[in-house]
Amino acid sequence: MDQPKSRPKSASERRTQARIDLRIPVEVMLPGREQPLVAHTLDLSWGGALLHVIDALPTDTESLVLHLPWRGGKTIRALSQVLRQQPLASGGFQVALRFISLSPRSQNRLERLLLMLQPQPSQPGDGQPTLFRELEVTVGDAEELRQILLEILNGYYQVTVFEGYQVNQSIRLSITGVSDLPTIRLRARVLSVEKSSVKGHDWAELYTLSLGFEHPGKTIRTFIDLVLKQLSDTASELSNYSSYLEGAPGWLKSVASATEMPPATPNPTVEIRSYLESEFSETIKLLAAAWGHVTDFEPVLNNLLFGEGCGLPDGWPTEAWEELKLLQHVHEQVYGATAQQR
Repeated sequence: MDQPKSRPKSASERRTQARIDLRIPVEVMLPGREQPLVAHTLDLSWGGALLHVIDALPTDTESLVLHLPWRGGKTIRALSQVLRQQPLASGGFQVALRFISLSPRSQNRLERLLLMLQPQPSQPGDGQPTLFRELEVTVGDAEELRQILLEILNGYYQVTVFEGYQVNQSIRLSITGVSDLPTIRLRARVLSVEKSSVKGHDWAELYTLSLGFEHPGKTIRTFIDLVLKQLSDTASELSNYSSYLEGAPGWLKSVASATEMPPATPNPTVEIRSYLESEFSETIKLLAAAWGHVTDFEPVLNNLLFGEGCGLPDGWPTEAWEELKLLQHVHEQVYGATAQQR
């Protein structure tokens, strides 16, 4: 078999997308055919594959479905665009494919396969290209995440970045939320790149990217609908936490309200202090320091309730005990509990 000719690589791809030499049998499903065509891979990457086939594909073949083998008889299924095919002197044809749609499950399997096959660098930082280029977008709150998801729901997303990208480059879009917002990772393709400018940032080269997505449309819609529902449910649940805070100390209301609605303006002429605030200010400081972090808060509270944290020979007064149990209940409702507490 002839040595395969490498697909033309853009400078961006050379830096960011590794192609791995791989010789394995695969199945190719052509449109209108019931039986798969057997082929062999020559190389594999995040963005596509290079195949060797015995017979030429029909000249009007624009797309096909590639089945890569996976564990337990399962496969990695990738809807692929046929970029080109060319004959080899020793026989057969070389076919270049670009992946254009994978289910989340197939995408996960593809990433795991590439990670297993990727050669380890001889030295750290030796310039070896990574498996894919990642664009990370950070959102500050649930509403910002919601607006991005609604845009993606329409099939595209625009974002301004400081680095240039190649048109048709396949990347991973990671939408990372602060606090308890979920991180969402999608396979995307750069549809267009335009230079742009933002007032006050004339010193920087900025680019506006238009992204499309390489997952089945129905899958994306189902996934985003689920995330949007979770965001709505979370907002609804948080808005109901005020009922748990009735009669709670002012410091707790101010801390807990950071996870829900902006706190109401307190009555400046009235200050309600809890028993813990009045009699055990150091205990309040301990709880406030750990508030919002389940793995930190539970040991602190358990030590106060059942360990040496009380320090009183007769245990907590009834008023303090009831307030501590109230704080435990509110914290579990807002932030959840560890497996040991469930």
